[in-house]
Amino acid sequence: KQWYQRRVAITAGVFGATSRMGRYLVNSLGQVGTQMVIPHRADPSNVLYLKLSGDLGQMHFIPGVDFNDIDALTEYVQYSDVVVNLTGRDRKCLHYSLKDSNVTLTHKIARACKDAGVPTFIHMSHVNANHDSISEFLRTKALSEEVVLHELPDAAIIVRASDCFHAFDRFSHYLARHNQKHFSVRQGYTSLYKKGLETLKQPVYGVDVMTGIKNIILMNDEDRKRLYQFVGPQEYTLQELVKVITGMTLRPYQPVNNPIETLVMGNILQSQNYIRYQMVSDDVIPGLPGLEDVGITPANLLDVGLGWLRAYRNFWCTWDPMDGKRSDTSGNIFGSGEAL
Repeated sequence: KQWYQRRVAITAGVFGATSRMGRYLVNSLGQVGTQMVIPHRADPSNVLYLKLSGDLGQMHFIPGVDFNDIDALTEYVQYSDVVVNLTGRDRKCLHYSLKDSNVTLTHKIARACKDAGVPTFIHMSHVNANHDSISEFLRTKALSEEVVLHELPDAAIIVRASDCFHAFDRFSHYLARHNQKHFSVRQGYTSLYKKGLETLKQPVYGVDVMTGIKNIILMNDEDRKRLYQFVGPQEYTLQELVKVITGMTLRPYQPVNNPIETLVMGNILQSQNYIRYQMVSDDVIPGLPGLEDVGITPANLLDVGLGWLRAYRNFWCTWDPMDGKRSDTSGNIFGSGEAL
C-alpha cells in the first residue's frame, strides 16, 4: 500500500534520454510512476534497457525522430506536463556543429513546447555557460539558455550543473586516462595546464543532478525556482582533483607544466576537452538554489568514484579491497593484491 501511495500522475517528455546521464533521470522518474514519452534517433534495440525503468505501459518510445519537423515535435510533447531537455554535445561531429547540437536543436524543441502549450520546460545547462568563454561548448550553452528563455519566458527552468562524475561520464575518465597514458613513458609525470594550480573545479555527482531534476518536477509550481545551480560539496584545484583520482586508481602522479612541444605539435589548444576540463574554472554564483534546496545531499567523489575508477588500476591492484585501501603489492607476481 505504501508503494502505491508514492505514485504520481505526471507525463514527462524526455529529450536526450539515451545520453550519458539520461538513464539516471528516466530511472528516477520511473520509480515514482511517471509516464514518459522518449523521442530518440537511436536504434530501437539500443534503448531497451530504459524500458526496465518504468511500469508496464508507462514508457513510450518514439524512434527515428526528425528534429527538423516542428509539427512532429509538437505532436510528441502535446500531452506532456513537463518536458526535460538533456540534448547536446561537447564536441562537433561529422554532420552537426556544436551550435547545431546545443542551440538549434534546443530552439526547435522549445518552439514545439511553446506551440503545444507545455506548462514546464526544464533545460540542462552548464555552470560555466558564458558568451565570452574560451570554450566553444560553453559559449553555445549560454546561447541555448537565451533561446529557451526567449521562447518560454514563463515556463522555462534552467538547471546549471558543474562537470559531472559518474560511471559513464567523460570528466573523471578523461582525467584518469590523462594520467594513465604517462605511466610507462614518463612514470606518472602528468602535464596539466599551469600545473593544475590555477583551475578550480567543484564537480557534482551525475545521479544527484538527475534526482534533483526529478524532485523539481514533483514540486508544486509555486515552490519552483527559475534557475538552479547544482555543484558538488567540495572545491578542488585541478592538481588536487587528479590526486584524488590517482589515489583510487593507485597510479603514480606528479603534476608538471604542459611542455611547449605538446601545445604546438599536438594542437592541444584545439581540444575542447582540454579547454573545458583544464583551463576553465567553475564560476559558482553564491546564493542560487542548489541540490540542498531540492532535498539532495550531494555525494563526494571519494565516496562513489571507486566503483568505476578502479578499472584504471594495474592488473595486480584490481583485487584490492572495495574500501580502497592500498595493499602492499611489491613482489607479488600473482596479481592477487596481497603481499607475499
